[in-house]
Amino acid sequence: MRLRRLDLTRYGKFTDCSLDFGERREGEPDLHVIYGPNEAGKSTAFAAFLDLLFGIGSQSPFDFIHPYPTMRIGAALDLAGDTREFARIKRPQNSLLDGADRALPEAAIRAELGGIERDAYRTMFSLDDETLERGGESILASRGDLGQLLFSASAGLSHLSDKLVGLKGEADGFYKYRARTGALADLKARLAELKAEREQFDTLASDHARLIDTRDRASLQYDEAVEERGRIHRRSDEIERYLAALPRLSALRGIRARLAPLADVPADPPAWAGELPQLRKQEIELGVKTKAIAEQIDQLAIELAEVVFDEAALRLEEHVERLADLRARHVTADKDIPERRLQLRQLDLAMSGILQRIERSEEPDPKRLVLPAATIGRLRDLIESRSGIEGATRNAARELDEARQRLDEATSRLPESEADPHLRAERDRALAELAVVVEALRSADHHVRRRLAERAREAALDLLTDRLAALGPWHGTVDELVAMQCPGAEALQYWKAARGEAEVAVLRHQGEVERLTTLVRHCEAEETSFASTTGIVSDHEAADIRARREQTWAAHRRLLDVDSADAFEAALRQDDIINASRFSHISELAKLHQSGQALALARADHDRALELSERATAVQVASLEEVAQKISDIARRADLVEQAGQAEQDIVEALRATDLQSAEAALDAADRSALETELAELTARADDQDKRCHELFAAKSAAEDRVEAIGGDARVAIIEERRRTTLLEIEDRAMRYLQLRAGIAATQQALATYRERHRSSMMTRASEAFRTISRGAYTGLVAQPGRDGDTLIAVAAEGGSKAADKLSKGTRFQLYLALRVAGYHEFVRARSSVPFVADDIMETFDDFRAEEAFRLFAEMAQVGQVIYLTHHQHLCEIVQRVCPAARVHHLDEASLKRKVA
Repeated sequence: MRLRRLDLTRYGKFTDCSLDFGERREGEPDLHVIYGPNEAGKSTAFAAFLDLLFGIGSQSPFDFIHPYPTMRIGAALDLAGDTREFARIKRPQNSLLDGADRALPEAAIRAELGGIERDAYRTMFSLDDETLERGGESILASRGDLGQLLFSASAGLSHLSDKLVGLKGEADGFYKYRARTGALADLKARLAELKAEREQFDTLASDHARLIDTRDRASLQYDEAVEERGRIHRRSDEIERYLAALPRLSALRGIRARLAPLADVPADPPAWAGELPQLRKQEIELGVKTKAIAEQIDQLAIELAEVVFDEAALRLEEHVERLADLRARHVTADKDIPERRLQLRQLDLAMSGILQRIERSEEPDPKRLVLPAATIGRLRDLIESRSGIEGATRNAARELDEARQRLDEATSRLPESEADPHLRAERDRALAELAVVVEALRSADHHVRRRLAERAREAALDLLTDRLAALGPWHGTVDELVAMQCPGAEALQYWKAARGEAEVAVLRHQGEVERLTTLVRHCEAEETSFASTTGIVSDHEAADIRARREQTWAAHRRLLDVDSADAFEAALRQDDIINASRFSHISELAKLHQSGQALALARADHDRALELSERATAVQVASLEEVAQKISDIARRADLVEQAGQAEQDIVEALRATDLQSAEAALDAADRSALETELAELTARADDQDKRCHELFAAKSAAEDRVEAIGGDARVAIIEERRRTTLLEIEDRAMRYLQLRAGIAATQQALATYRERHRSSMMTRASEAFRTISRGAYTGLVAQPGRDGDTLIAVAAEGGSKAADKLSKGTRFQLYLALRVAGYHEFVRARSSVPFVADDIMETFDDFRAEEAFRLFAEMAQVGQVIYLTHHQHLCEIVQRVCPAARVHHLDEASLKRKVA
């Protein structure tokens, strides 16, 4: 196999790029050097070559530009003397394609690789710093064993020595000849311990049966004693609950006795309890105010008697009051004259336009042309009549068309009936009967009688509503009135007394309402007098004028014409006049505000008095003291009801009954003294039973301990099970030991066979490669027989020699490289060649050793394709100096060939 071209269509950082290695030149080494700076994509290109051969992995790291569904790699491979086009895409199956994008089996490439997998290819036909260092360490681990070194060099398995050492350690851990420790010795000791334990606990069957019988009898006696003790405790608990419930029943009946007098107390409105203190406070305040107002009335009567009336001034009162209004109207009219003149001019222009449209522009008296009102009314009536007639005509025409259409449809559906005289006569007869029925219905008075009945029904309902309204303050329906129960004589007497007391309270509140009404009207009159004074404008009116000014300003900004400007000017002047007037009457405004506040307070007091009057009328109580007493009774009743509910719940829970009636019946039937006597007896029996239970439990525990001490057949069976488990473990680990020993022996035999078969050719080629790469420091490699096999020896040029595992670290790297070169030649000699890839393994090589390494790669390139990846420019110069036929490929955007879609 040979790689002729690698297409990086969509892979990693590459898009539509191609790396062309060209055809192999006959007689020249097939050596290629790919040069590119760091991050240029050398490792990406090598990974793309492996993905082409073996498939793109499920988790590929090269999708950072092209997502999985779009990834694609292509190549031209020389297989068996023929060049074939392949492509690889990212999908789990049928990912290998030919040049026409048809799916190919994986055997199309794997057959040329001899069945080698991806990891084996990376190990056998690629080198980097990491694998080179691991190879040097494998030389140390093998202690210079020739067979292991030759096998790892040709197969790439540098970790074979570590694996063999690990397997030997695992086998010796189980059993080692003449060793006193190990897993087998531990298992044998465990078998001896189990045998001694079984002999210790094994006993006669008769003794075991007797102990079992004693244990069972002790368990039965203990269970019976525990059951008896539980029964005693349950009965004691029941008696204690009865004794605890008896006092609660007495308390419940006492509560019921206290609740009986409060049964007729009505429920109070929810807010009364909170409002009562405030109402009492207000009652006191109203009494004080009443006294003060009475004193004020007396004082005003005295002052009124002392007033001297001026009859002349009183006669002029009406004219004086009108002067303020006339002055305000004069000021307004004086300001309105320019606007009226402007409106008159606009009306003159409009009339001129109308006269021109009717061709009477020379008319000296346009008023003569105005039609009388009667004529205008007649014309309007005629216009409306004509519109109605036209509408009716249109509707009639439309209805006629619809009737004709329906007639045509009916006629079309009955074509045969027209032809049959009998059917036509039957139809005419039916139509005649229908016409008679319609005429009878039209002449009947059913609708008249129905209207009369409906009117009578409405009159009866109105009468019923009036009668129900007369039953006020009761409200409800006729059914509720029929179902209502009539109150007794005592209730009616109580209601009459309460009504009398309530009427007194209502009269008192009505007097307060009248006083406050007078005060409200006085304040309103005072406010009206201030407002009627010329120049005094209230805050509300001033705010309205200011809002009107802002509206006219906004309209002027929007329109920007003469009319909007005049309107804004008028509003601005009016606002300025109002502000000046308010400023000149600042004292009157203050009095107006005070009057407004007094009026608001008076109205609030008036509303409160009305509310109190309505409540007194609705509730019908004599005084706040009676209300307080009723609220106290209601609160006491609620507390007693809560106590009774809690007592009932306690009694039902104590007796665990389903309802209160059954619990009370059980308590009434109980005898307290008999229950107390029985409880004392049960307490004494419970103490004795507790002692008996403790004794029986001790006897039961002793019998169980004696049975468990000997273990019985079950203990022996457990020991036997553990012994068999140990024997099975010995058997399994012994089989594993035999497998390990057989495998190690087979591996050692295979290494010996491989060494004998390949030592001559590989040793010769490895010696030459080692001499070349060490630049003559070592003349070659020889094999030295030892106890466990041959050992590899490096012969120095000065005449000395060293075992392979004694060489320096750098020299071990060179020896491993020489062995890998010899192994590649051995592989190619037995199979077809595959591309060999080395990734910058000369980081620590000087220029001289780099030259010798490239000479070895040039020799490998004579039998197969060798690709070297580097980011060092001087190595490109060295390879061209050592092997002029080598081809250097630059991995950059300028040098990569772009594929043509």
